[in-house]
Amino acid sequence: MPSPPVGAVLPIPHQPPFLFLTRLEESGPEAALFSYEFPRQGDSFSLRMFPELLTVEAMAQAAAAFHGLSDGSEQTEQGLLASVDRVRFSGQARPGDRLTIKIRRKRVFGELVMLDGEVWVHHRMISQAEIVVRRGIPESA
Repeated sequence: MPSPPVGAVLPIPHQPPFLFLTRLEESGPEAALFSYEFPRQGDSFSLRMFPELLTVEAMAQAAAAFHGLSDGSEQTEQGLLASVDRVRFSGQARPGDRLTIKIRRKRVFGELVMLDGEVWVHHRMISQAEIVVRRGIPESA
């Protein structure tokens, strides 16, 4: 699947400044790779107070976007974030860093999909989490 251009609409309802995905880098049936340029000082968010929170939100958005990517069928599936568990931090992003967010499908339990998320900066993993999304087709479709 080719990468959409920067600013392209991904299958999630978020909009700037709350959209934490810059582009889709790679996508397959079991995994996807997204990028995000971490805000610079003076941008909308206070980086001194919540840099870890922004990496967790980026993982959650990447999980939702991966879950909503079309598999070539007519209907696009949307999901609802059910949980973010087992979050671990091993580093911190700095203003202007380019983050790479990796999402991998781990298990499917009926309507629940468990995904592994990782955030990388300069070939170093800085956070990881287990994300659960509830599957469903949007009612307006």
